Amino acid sequence: MASPTKKVKVRRIMNKARAGRARKALAANHGSTAARLPLNMPNANERAQIAANK
Repeated sequence: MASPTKKVKVRRIMNKARAGRARKALAANHGSTAARLPLNMPNANERAQIAANK
């Protein structure tokens, strides 16, 4: 019989693989970005830099 430590290690590896597959399936089915993400808008850091330079 496998030791408890080995069981935990194997369980962790399997959970990571399952989570990765679930994440990839969700991204494939629903996309990986928000539906209306304004990609051309400046982010908070850019806004702060622009304000500091004025």
